[in-house]
Amino acid sequence: MRVLWLTHTPSGASDHLKVTDPGRGWIGSLEGLIKDQDDITLGIAFFNDKQKDKFVIGKTTYFPIAFKHQGALGKLYQRVFSDLYDTNVDQVLAVIADFKPDVIHLFGTESGIGDVYDFVEIPIVVHLQGLVKPYLYNWFPKGISQKNIYFSSSWRARILRRGTYFEYKLFQKRAEREARIINGTKYFFGRTSWDKNYLELYGKGAGYIHCEEVLRPSFYQNVWQKPNHNFYKLVTTINPQIYKGFEIILETARLLSGIKDFAFEWHIIGIEQQNEIVSMMEAITNLKYKNFNVIFRGPKTELELVKELLSADVFIHPSHIDNSPNSVCEAMLLGMPVIASYVGGIPSLIEDRHNGVLYNSNDPYELASKILLTVKDKELIAELSKNARATGIDRHDHEQIRSTVLATYNRIIQKDKLKTA
Repeated sequence: MRVLWLTHTPSGASDHLKVTDPGRGWIGSLEGLIKDQDDITLGIAFFNDKQKDKFVIGKTTYFPIAFKHQGALGKLYQRVFSDLYDTNVDQVLAVIADFKPDVIHLFGTESGIGDVYDFVEIPIVVHLQGLVKPYLYNWFPKGISQKNIYFSSSWRARILRRGTYFEYKLFQKRAEREARIINGTKYFFGRTSWDKNYLELYGKGAGYIHCEEVLRPSFYQNVWQKPNHNFYKLVTTINPQIYKGFEIILETARLLSGIKDFAFEWHIIGIEQQNEIVSMMEAITNLKYKNFNVIFRGPKTELELVKELLSADVFIHPSHIDNSPNSVCEAMLLGMPVIASYVGGIPSLIEDRHNGVLYNSNDPYELASKILLTVKDKELIAELSKNARATGIDRHDHEQIRSTVLATYNRIIQKDKLKTA
């Protein structure tokens, strides 16, 4: 069986190409389960401008694909017209002709690497990740508009047409592309009631296959225990998108700073303090992170992230929209107490007060009270930790995921053969 993956990441070739993208580590983990199967020949195509020619590592063939816009003029065109750069249909079709797959596994509806859906007869299964249209609908936090964002952006960002304001324009185009990809394909891997319901809007529910994700190895191997220090350490892992809830962190940290005899630090992983989203949200909320014990830790490697999480008292996920964030899943797999917003697919991950705690995503007062609850109720913390770990081990079971993926490949190929017979 020849299987071609279309991804956002070099996956198992990341070290070879010196690409660091911690948000995509789960794809490499899934490759580790699939690549050495006797009946699988795996190819992986991905956008990358560092190497032009295909190469082989182990049994996997990797196909770098150049972005659409090349050179100074191409990049200028992309910025001026807010054009989607992450597409190159001709090169992807050339890879397909070279590799001759029996089935194509497309990771995500966000990227134009899936634009080939209308040009091939080979069956495609789409691995749902984020969902652009619902994310776009929830793009602006409560009380914040595109006008606020524009006037809070730096002059440099406005002149160069980059940053959060212009990312919204790209997101609108990605939403249109997502609709075309979903309409043009038949089979989907998903994980939550939310992403399944979304497919029903397109009449695609019949092609939905529930399949969990393989997380990075260190999260299976380590187990959280409540740390012993003289302050309460909160930790959040987010990327610098406006809908990820950084303003809620500022508002909640302000409230917690007013609690007598409550010493805390809130560590933010994935964002550096120089990032545009920090200064923008500070300007909009009129709150300075330095005044409220918020500390930026920047991007972390897998082992560095595990160390940070194991030293924290509670994991906070403040996003205003998400499907099945791996940051939450990783924290639960470690056995951490998790407090997360009740949005998108998160209620499929967390049962309130059983293996985590849920709160209204727009309410810093409720989030602050839930944080204080985890400070006071030691029995609840112990119960959340035990149940989160058990949920994570069951949900991210290697054998179950491998079995689901391989069985789906085989079933899709057999259906395609019957259709063309």
